[in-house]
Amino acid sequence: MKNIAVRLWNNQMLGTTYGKGLRRQAYFNGTVQIAIPPTKYLIDLEPILSWFHHAKSPNHLKMLKDLNIQPVNDPNILMSWIIRYEDGVKTPVDGLCCYDYTNNTILVRIKDQASKIEEEWELSVKACLNRTPGKPTPNLIATNYELEKVSV
Repeated sequence: MKNIAVRLWNNQMLGTTYGKGLRRQAYFNGTVQIAIPPTKYLIDLEPILSWFHHAKSPNHLKMLKDLNIQPVNDPNILMSWIIRYEDGVKTPVDGLCCYDYTNNTILVRIKDQASKIEEEWELSVKACLNRTPGKPTPNLIATNYELEKVSV
């Protein structure tokens, strides 16, 4: 199993508009980082119905059809599509992320042929302390390995 770290930040833009009749629905913005090969993904965790209707890339539409996913309105679950972030370019990949408030767990499923990653992780989520004033610190973190400590 590959080493993974998921970092989540509260979305400061939640509820604001970005177009006529369009509102930002993501409760958390986050990153998913794989250690080897070094790969970074972006996630926006939002309610299931919003997530379902934000499937626009062919990869994500194909996933909905292949997995026969039907939206269920569960207020305790947030979902996200997986987007690879490489050199400023965002590329949708086969993958999804599911954060369950009741169990405080996050499920990450990635099938990225370009990065040769095809795995699934279930991790427990923990709160982060803001130790360095003025430095952005995630609100929540989930990982399966020991992260390096950053000195101040």
